[in-house]
Amino acid sequence: MTTSLYWIPVALFLVGWLAEFVRYWSPLNQRLRWSRSLLGVGWGAHTVLLVAIAVEEGLGVPVLLTSAAWLAMLLYYLVMQRRSSAVMPFVIPPFAVALLITAYFAAGHGLSGPDGMGIALPATRNILTAHIASVLAGTLLFGLGCLISIIYLVQEYRLKSKRSALGGNRLPSLGALETYNHKAITLGFFFMSVGLLLGLVVAGLNTLPHRMFSLRQIIPTVVWLVYAVFLLSHDLQGRRGRFGAIWSIVGFLVVISSLVFEIATLISRA
Repeated sequence: MTTSLYWIPVALFLVGWLAEFVRYWSPLNQRLRWSRSLLGVGWGAHTVLLVAIAVEEGLGVPVLLTSAAWLAMLLYYLVMQRRSSAVMPFVIPPFAVALLITAYFAAGHGLSGPDGMGIALPATRNILTAHIASVLAGTLLFGLGCLISIIYLVQEYRLKSKRSALGGNRLPSLGALETYNHKAITLGFFFMSVGLLLGLVVAGLNTLPHRMFSLRQIIPTVVWLVYAVFLLSHDLQGRRGRFGAIWSIVGFLVVISSLVFEIATLISRA
């Protein structure tokens, strides 16, 4: 029974998250107000799931992970009640979905086709391809944000030292550079989130549940958390300017470290 229940809140959270992201970028935000209601319905389904697995399976890793996801969404609603945030709706839902997917595979479930057999190998390869493409897109956008941040810091230094701006008047102002940096990181964060969720699915389909907590999954998660903190600080605490530029550069250094580790792992297995 609980096998199918896992995917109801996951689907609702994902659709609501995608709608919130579109709403953030689109001038049609008034037409997408249903997205937060959908996240609320997902939280209700999540509550039913939590009760069901607690009764059926008892206390264990799946229950703990599902409870953590439930608490994350509860925290999201409490924060949104006190202060409306444009970023929270697409930071917290994917975090909750990641916990639910991990709980699903930690419970020993698997994805099955109509014949009851495991998911087809071509489908697994398609998920892996989408995972790689999403992570690569996120990495490139984070790199763009890092480049913009370097230009920002150089421009700021030259202006404070009363030197002529880099490139004369051809480069954007500090305010414009900050906006471009934030947009690049926001879009990169979306692709990185999609990539991590697909990576969890691939890991769950091809490894033992305990191996989902290996360094190959933990390091990209640290990257995701670094940029999540950046976006939340930018939105909730108004930390911008130099802080945002430095955080963007540090975040990309973490991304590079993650890539180096991944390449070293692949080479060692070759």
